[in-house]
Amino acid sequence: MESPQQGTRKNAAGASTGKMKRCAHCGAKNKGSFEYCIRCSEPLDAEASAGVGVVSQAAQDRTTLSKLLIGGVAAVVVLAALALLLRGTSDDAGGGEAPTVQASSGGPDLAPLEAPVPTGIDSKEVLESFNAGLAAYNQRDYSTAIGLFQEVLQEIPDNPSAHQYLGLSFYHLQQFPEAMGALADARKLRPDSFELLDHYVTAAKKAGDLESGSAALKEYIQRNPNERVARLELSRIARAMGRPEEALEHAAFLASSNQASPEFKYEYGVSLKAAGKIDEAIEALKSSVELDPSSAVAQHALGVTELQSGKAKEAVGPLEQAVAKAPENGEFRFSLAQAYEKLDRIPESLAVYEAYLQRAGSSDPRAKVVRERLAIAKKALAEERNRTGERAKGET
Repeated sequence: MESPQQGTRKNAAGASTGKMKRCAHCGAKNKGSFEYCIRCSEPLDAEASAGVGVVSQAAQDRTTLSKLLIGGVAAVVVLAALALLLRGTSDDAGGGEAPTVQASSGGPDLAPLEAPVPTGIDSKEVLESFNAGLAAYNQRDYSTAIGLFQEVLQEIPDNPSAHQYLGLSFYHLQQFPEAMGALADARKLRPDSFELLDHYVTAAKKAGDLESGSAALKEYIQRNPNERVARLELSRIARAMGRPEEALEHAAFLASSNQASPEFKYEYGVSLKAAGKIDEAIEALKSSVELDPSSAVAQHALGVTELQSGKAKEAVGPLEQAVAKAPENGEFRFSLAQAYEKLDRIPESLAVYEAYLQRAGSSDPRAKVVRERLAIAKKALAEERNRTGERAKGET
C-alpha cells in the first residue's frame, strides 16, 4: 500500500540496519531498511519535487482577509474582495500529509521481498513456465508474465507465488481490479503474509475500492491485534472514508503503545481533529512535534489546528517552522499567510501569499484567483501609502 506498510520493506538481503533515513519529501525519520517513508509513502531515495512537497488530502478554505485593514478604504475594499475568494485554508490538519488515496499513475513499484516459491511444481514444463514468467516480470514485460503465470496456475492453482506475481503484473499494467483478484487468491493461501496484505491494499486504493482495503486490514488485525503498521493504514483509510470515530479508535491504540512514534502521535492528532476534538488534537500534535521537531508536516498540522481553534498567535510559530523546513511547499505558505492575516500583520501576509503563488501548482484552483486579487490589493496598498505620504508632507 502506498502507505507506512511500504516502510517495513527491507533490503534484498532482508537485513535491517540501525542507520536512519530522512524523507526528502516530508522530513520524517525512517529506519535504514525502509524503502518508503512511513509517513508520506514517498521513496526514501528520491528527491522531493520542487513546488510539490507533499499533497494535501482536502483543501477546504475557511478564513477571510476581511481584517486586512491598511488604513485606507480602497485597500480594505479590495482585500475584502479577496477574502470572499480565499475563505480558508486546508481543513486537513496535515496539509502536507500523504493522501490516503492517491490516484496518480505509476507510483512506487511494488516488489516482493520474498523469493518466489515454486511450491508443488513437479513438472519440468510448468517450472520452466514459472521461471520464464519471473524473468518476464523482472524485465517489466508484464503482459508476457501474465500469460505465463496463468499457465502455471492452470496446473497448480494453489501456488501463492504465481498468484502474487500475476497480481503484481496486472498492477503494473494499471489493471487494478484484476490485480486485487489475483492478490486476494494469494492471500487465501497465505493469510498471515503482511507483504501480500501490503500489495492487496495498494491495489485496492488504486482501484478506488477503499472498502475492500479496509476489510482486508480489519481481518488481518483480528488475527494480529498488535500489528501497529496495519492499524496506522486502517486509521488513514477510515479518515478518508469519513469514519472519524473508527480512525480515532485505531489511532488511540497506536498513541497509547509503549512504542508510540512521532508518526503514531501525528496520526492520533489528525484523527482527533477529524473527530472534532480540537483541544486534544493540539496536545497530541504537540507531542508529535516534541518527538520529532524536524517534521514539517507535523509542524504544519499543529499550526493549522491552532489556527482553526482561533489561536492565530500560537499558530504562527509552528507554521513558520513548517515553511522553514519545507520552503517549496506552497500549502504551508498559504496557511502561514492566513495566520499573519488573522494577526493583522498585513505586509507579511501579502508577501507570503505572493511566495505561495510562486509555488502553486497548475492544478491549484485558488492560484489564479489569488494572483488576480492580490495584484489589485497590492496596488491599493501602494496608493494608500502614497496618500499617507502626501498627507504627512502637507502637515509639515
